[in-house]
Amino acid sequence: MLLQSFGLRNLPETDEFPFNLPLVRNLETVKLEKNITFFVGENGSGKSTLLEALAAALNLPTAGSESIETNPLMEPARRLGYMLSLRQSTRSSRGFYASAEDFLGFVKNIQRQIAELNAEMREITETWNGGDINRALQPIKDEKQELISRYGDDLNAMSHGEGFLKFFLARITGPGIYLIDEPEAALSPTRQLSLISLIRQKVRDTDAQFIIATHSPIILSIPEAQILEIKDGLIKPLAYQETEHYQITRQFLENPEVFLRGL
Repeated sequence: MLLQSFGLRNLPETDEFPFNLPLVRNLETVKLEKNITFFVGENGSGKSTLLEALAAALNLPTAGSESIETNPLMEPARRLGYMLSLRQSTRSSRGFYASAEDFLGFVKNIQRQIAELNAEMREITETWNGGDINRALQPIKDEKQELISRYGDDLNAMSHGEGFLKFFLARITGPGIYLIDEPEAALSPTRQLSLISLIRQKVRDTDAQFIIATHSPIILSIPEAQILEIKDGLIKPLAYQETEHYQITRQFLENPEVFLRGL
C-alpha cells in the first residue's frame, strides 16, 4: 500500500474547527491494512473532514474546478492536513480527491475547456489570411479530441451516475491514492454495484489504493476492505455485519412496517 498509516504530529492549543472535533483531539496513529479502506460514522463525526485533510497532506488534485490549496472552504482541512504525520511506502503522483459535488464542478470544467477550444478554432477560421489552415487547427483539434475520447463529447447529456463512473474509469490510471467522499450520492444501487466492480478491478490490476467515506451498505460490502468506524471521537475497525449501516438496512428491509409505525 502507498499510504500505510497516518496520525497527528501534535494538537494545536486552539478550540477552532477542526481541532475541536473529538475525532481530532483523540486522534492516534491509524494503520491502514488493506488497499480499500472505508470511513463510516454519523454526520458530523468528522469522517469527511479527515478525508479532506488526508487529501491536503498528500497534495492530491481534486476532481472539481478548484484545488484544495485554493478552495476557501477547504481551509480547515488544510490546517489539519499540515498537522498530519503520514507513513508511505513510496510517493506517487497519481491519485485524486473527489466527491459527488466535485464531480459537477469537474463536468463544468471539461465543458468549458471544449467550448474554449471551439471558440479558438472559430476565431482562427474567421481571421485566417492564407496558407494551410489545417496545420493551424490540427493541434487544437487534437486537444479537443483527447478530451472527448477520455470523457465524452457531452458529459452533461449523460446521467449523473454514468458520468460519475466514466470519470473514474478515465482518471484511475495506475498505482495511486484515491480519496472519495460519499460516492453513493451520485449513484443508483445498480451503479453502486458497478463502482464496486471498478474499484476491485483497479486494486487487482493496478495496486490502486482507495479511502472512501460512505453511508452505503452496498458499497461497504466489499469483502476485502477494511472498515474504520468513527464514533464517540474514536476510530476503531469494524466488521461489515457489525456496522449500523448493515444492521439497520437489513432490519428495515425485513420488516419496514415496524420502522414506519415508530416514526
